[in-house]
Amino acid sequence: MTFSILSITTRFVTLMLTIGLLGTQVQADVPVTYTDSGGALFRFDAPDFWTMRTGGARLLSAPDTEDERDVSRLIGLHPTTDPTVWVGFVSPQGLSTFEEGVEYLSDIGPSLVKDPVTTVRKEKRINGLKAATFSGTGTRKGKLVNYTAILIDLPGGRIAVSVVVMEPGIDAATLGAVNAMLNSVHAVR
Repeated sequence: MTFSILSITTRFVTLMLTIGLLGTQVQADVPVTYTDSGGALFRFDAPDFWTMRTGGARLLSAPDTEDERDVSRLIGLHPTTDPTVWVGFVSPQGLSTFEEGVEYLSDIGPSLVKDPVTTVRKEKRINGLKAATFSGTGTRKGKLVNYTAILIDLPGGRIAVSVVVMEPGIDAATLGAVNAMLNSVHAVR
């Protein structure tokens, strides 16, 4: 009897470890491809258990204005159980340089974060692509938030833009998922 209970316990623990219920959970990220005008521009890996929404090109008005502007396809993601983090990806038509990207961020910034204060700017590379990051703080819906905006130089004279907005105090696993997603961006050639 002792042998069979030990055997059953051993099998159960082995099964739990195998399917990830004990120990480190296995992530099987989902590849997402950003397209424009029928062509693929870049891809990234979206974490499991995140909600994704997409929107195609359209005219939108910024809050508190009547000025409409063209908005390219937007992919927005957030953890399904944690709406305090939002990540967006876009590649606006007509942006081909970092200078144009910085101007674009200045234009859309107030729609994402009120009173933004950029504290850090870094040049880096993401999977061989030239990139620049801008990090800072601001408010959104009356709450203090941190943000990071990333410009990524894509082949063919295009720029990918990603913006992360998060309330302070997110857990390490969510922050790790955001960083992994941003570091997974690859140009589709």
